[in-house]
Amino acid sequence: MYKIKQKPEDFVVKEISGVEIKGSGKYLLYKLIKRNYNTIDAVNKISRVLRIKEKQIGFAGSKDKNAITEQVISIAGTSKDRIEGVDLEGIKLGFLGYSNQPVTLGDLQGNRFEIIINSNEKIGKPTFIPNYFDEQRFSKNNVEIGRRIVKKEFAKAVLLIDNPRVKEYSQEKPNDSIGALKRLPIRLLKMYVNSLQSYLWNEMVKKYLEEKYTVVKRVKYSEGEFVFVKEWDKKLELPLLGFGSEFSSGEFKPEDFIIKQIPEISAEGEMRKVFVEVKDFSVKKIDKRHVKVDFTLPKGSYATIVVKSIIN
Repeated sequence: MYKIKQKPEDFVVKEISGVEIKGSGKYLLYKLIKRNYNTIDAVNKISRVLRIKEKQIGFAGSKDKNAITEQVISIAGTSKDRIEGVDLEGIKLGFLGYSNQPVTLGDLQGNRFEIIINSNEKIGKPTFIPNYFDEQRFSKNNVEIGRRIVKKEFAKAVLLIDNPRVKEYSQEKPNDSIGALKRLPIRLLKMYVNSLQSYLWNEMVKKYLEEKYTVVKRVKYSEGEFVFVKEWDKKLELPLLGFGSEFSSGEFKPEDFIIKQIPEISAEGEMRKVFVEVKDFSVKKIDKRHVKVDFTLPKGSYATIVVKSIIN
């Protein structure tokens, strides 16, 4: 048995950003350091204090809640002086400079992780991991909410969402499920659809690895099981199912991911590497039960999958 994330300081994430910082520009750039917030909730808090829309705050990737994380964000529609006045527990903003473009997903190059593991088991040294999506992607009900949205069963999706604004709207207008969903930020609605895509991808990768590779380890998680294998292929990619895909999953077809009722959350899909390299890995013993591991992963890959792979 092992434990991680016993306190936020045990899981530190530092973004490797590709943002070019300039001396002037339309967008203000800040380093966001947060504790006990996921990125979407932190952005929501900041936007409310600044009285701007969430979409006016750009970021390159969503970071864990139960951690201390650093990432670059862009802010538009307000002044530097006003941002300096933001005082939120668990959130720090450090001015970096300016940019002519908002921060987006393409600006993320990777992440550096520092993790304290509570375990007396042997720690392996990984060179690669299967590029699974882990628990942070799914949370409670995310996959099922995404499934109902993609199946256009909007009323069932609303029943699964625990949000005061959604519940209040549903009570006022019980026959307008789409209106209720639109009470949520588009980013959050997209996350539900992406969670379903991620689950389907994990299942496809698991079956592929079982058929093509030598399985050395199995680890259960909330949505199923991860399999880890002995060999790997740097170039191997498999598609994330979406409306641009050329295959079906059995339960879903590509066109299902076109959400005409809320077009902004339609999901095209993309190719994703099945394996990723774990770079600059090091391990340091702290005491009899704790070790610290450091490593770097490319964007979109999960450090917790590395931890699952190295505990023997």
